[in-house]
Amino acid sequence: MDQLVNLFEPGLIGRMEVKNRIVMSPMGTGTHGPEGELTERTAEYYAARARGGVGLIICQSSIIMWESRAPHRPSIYDDKFIPGFKQVADTIHANGAKAAFQLVHHGRLLTDYQHVVKQPEDIKAIAPSAVSRLLTTEAPESGEQQAGTIWVRGNIIPLEAGKEDIKRVTQGFAEAARRVKEAGFDAVEIHGGHGYLLSQFLSPLVNRRVDEYGGSVENRARFACEVIAAVKSKVGPDFPVLFRLSGSDFLPGGISIEEVVRQVPLFVEAGADALDISASEQGSIDWQYPSFLFPQGALVHLAEAVKKVSKVPVITVGKIYDPSFAEEVLRRGKADFVALGRALFADPEWANKAREGRFDDICSCIYCLNCFHFAAHTHVLKEGITCSVNPAVLREKEYALVPAALPQRVMVAGGGPAGMEAARTLAERGHQVELYEQSDMLGGQWYIASRQVQKKEDYPRLLRYLERGLAKAGVKVCLRTKVTPELVKEVEPDAVVIATGAVPASLNVPGVNAENVVQANDVILGRVEIGRNVVVVGGRYLGMEIADQLADEERRVSLVTRRELGRGVERNVYLTLRNRLIRKGVYLYPYSPAVEIRENGLYIVYNNDLVFLPADTVVLAVGVKPERELAGQLKELLPAVYSIGDCVEPRDVMYAIREAAEIARRI
Repeated sequence: MDQLVNLFEPGLIGRMEVKNRIVMSPMGTGTHGPEGELTERTAEYYAARARGGVGLIICQSSIIMWESRAPHRPSIYDDKFIPGFKQVADTIHANGAKAAFQLVHHGRLLTDYQHVVKQPEDIKAIAPSAVSRLLTTEAPESGEQQAGTIWVRGNIIPLEAGKEDIKRVTQGFAEAARRVKEAGFDAVEIHGGHGYLLSQFLSPLVNRRVDEYGGSVENRARFACEVIAAVKSKVGPDFPVLFRLSGSDFLPGGISIEEVVRQVPLFVEAGADALDISASEQGSIDWQYPSFLFPQGALVHLAEAVKKVSKVPVITVGKIYDPSFAEEVLRRGKADFVALGRALFADPEWANKAREGRFDDICSCIYCLNCFHFAAHTHVLKEGITCSVNPAVLREKEYALVPAALPQRVMVAGGGPAGMEAARTLAERGHQVELYEQSDMLGGQWYIASRQVQKKEDYPRLLRYLERGLAKAGVKVCLRTKVTPELVKEVEPDAVVIATGAVPASLNVPGVNAENVVQANDVILGRVEIGRNVVVVGGRYLGMEIADQLADEERRVSLVTRRELGRGVERNVYLTLRNRLIRKGVYLYPYSPAVEIRENGLYIVYNNDLVFLPADTVVLAVGVKPERELAGQLKELLPAVYSIGDCVEPRDVMYAIREAAEIARRI
């Protein structure tokens, strides 16, 4: 067992003692009321993480002023919100953690939300400068990024903030902080990163002012310093004030770590008791939420640079999931605290399990970003945030396991994530469970996905966790065994859960059965030889990932899709994959349906013209189709038959695990 000496050592932020060095970073939940009031559901969610052993919880960002309200955020712009905040603070304290709340003003980003707010004339979208969000910039001196044009969603020009606006917003932050303190929180965090208002003033990319709030590095830090000082004055010297900022925007001409380290002493002098170092602007949001395409600790180097010049504690964040990695960050002095975000969506007991040395029992985040993928999961806006690997997030009470009133013998057909989750949960409730998988290994389509180069660090951890769960729960696993009506008659179960998944789909075009046509799954598993000229058909997750995996200096890769590139792909993942494909020189053909495959290439329709793409290999990544044969065969055999996952309808792993968890609680 690794000794986590530093991770579980108490630490100080100002005069607040935190029992360990584990911080829960602020993440939206979507569970507040129509005016932004916090709910009991929100409190229960934070309670689970506090019970899980974290030292400090920084709750999601909250709107500080009526004029700056935005959807999907709680509100603290009026004293009427204090009781709801107090319920959250009291619940966190009752479960053993310290509590802080984050404050935010969106600034120019409010232009994105005006169309969804009932009275947009009430919204004041101010910014340091009245500049368009289509910007052409020069490359920074560091040479880390390329010069060029940056396109960010929305192009409504905001209002340039006047001196009175700056004073009013500064007072708004101070009053909101006062309410946070009156609600019983232990600290407050000011959001100065991620392209929100204070970050906009810090950024040379969007701050074009020539007064005392623009120009030099020091001038661009002035507004943030005034806000920190005003908040500190309002809450008093003993109440900790944290300041979150982007260590880098990872955009040409934007905030850079070289400038940040010059501004850090100014923030500390203004009254910041700790610095929370994240990254990104809205145009580089893939760095704010590093996906499975990023390495662990992708932002730690930014905190390390800040710590070298900071007199106050530094918090690092950004895809940290391994307790040993977190310990090493602290041991090597790269940060004073480690913040976990999505890792605590996945497993609220992360800290307790780490402290007890039960690393293998941690349900690890797979960094798929489904939790923030509102476009694909519209139910999130109604039910609150969700998680692919933990269906109980924000449903902690509803998902509490209750022993089965009448234990039954249950067959589970299919050893993918849906079948494994169902089998484990059923067994934990007291049922006698047998899991059947026709191949020689568990995992199904997820096993194949785990073999892709980009996912080798994150995706296999889910299978290991599910396999361990089966063993601990006492599930009998039968590999190389296909469930048939005859087998069901022989076993005589009380119920059958069908999780047979899906199989790769094909194209309905001439030549699709030619020898040069292969399925993406066979490429991933190394079953086929790939030529030097490759055309990948399919522009969603799988197609983009396969093209990225195959592209190298010796291979020419084209990607064609009949619709838009990245349709349905979570935006952060899309940005990362798209940028990789461009850098690797992959030829992209959106809105270009394949019409015929030949032995030496592929015909597509591009800009209403027939175009031939030479190809030694054509890779099909056009989705999957459900495997429903068994469900039809068992329909009349016994009444208790349940279908879950991709055999119902091909979707992602979140739906598979969620359906499995729900069915397993009903039987």
